[in-house]
Amino acid sequence: MKTEKTINLTAYKVDYIDQREPKPRTVHAQTVVLDGGKISALNRLDMRPAGWITQQFERGGFTVSAIHKGETITACVDLAELWQQTAAAAELAETKKQLARVLGQLKEAEE
Repeated sequence: MKTEKTINLTAYKVDYIDQREPKPRTVHAQTVVLDGGKISALNRLDMRPAGWITQQFERGGFTVSAIHKGETITACVDLAELWQQTAAAAELAETKKQLARVLGQLKEAEE
């Protein structure tokens, strides 16, 4: 059984300003990666990716000064391997929470 999926990823370089910083403000750069499904959904909503990215940054209190479309690459993802990695990461996160809880209880017992 085939457990691979091919996805298209497009990178956008976003230059933005944090309005909470005192003047003169620094122009920051961040790369935002969108997959083909997201871009297709935005097209169906009659939105361009740059407009959607700008909205997301503005919600966070930033002002976008420029967006540059970068490279588009195709990636082949093995879904079974991705599942194993994600499950292992979730198990590790849960173990860390439990360890922190136990350490907190031990610390309280010492006091």
